[in-house]
Amino acid sequence: MRRADLAPAGLYNAIARSNVVAPSLQAEAMPDARTELMLSYRPMWLAARTDSFSSTGARDASGRSGNFAGHQLDGRVRYRLSKAVRLEGDAVLLAKGRFLREAPNAPPGRWTKYGSLNLMVAL
Repeated sequence: MRRADLAPAGLYNAIARSNVVAPSLQAEAMPDARTELMLSYRPMWLAARTDSFSSTGARDASGRSGNFAGHQLDGRVRYRLSKAVRLEGDAVLLAKGRFLREAPNAPPGRWTKYGSLNLMVAL
């Protein structure tokens, strides 16, 4: 159950429960009986600056790239189409910090963007 901890499960798997310090602020709302909203913000640091960061594989054995991995913003909208059918949209934006930009094998770019659309049917 990765969503409860770090982000939506599935294709986005940059953040896992290893070598990460990542407190978060989260807000949830139900504006009506069919709609659920969730938004969370999470700054992230390496627990050990010479180890690889979470599940990204990025590592600086010297520790010179620092320990701040970045800021993650995670949002979800769920809409119940019927009693058995629910539509869900997820989005994650990771603004890479110094470590994820400067580590020798860090993925390129300053941002990671993820989006998904899911249809769930209860049988």
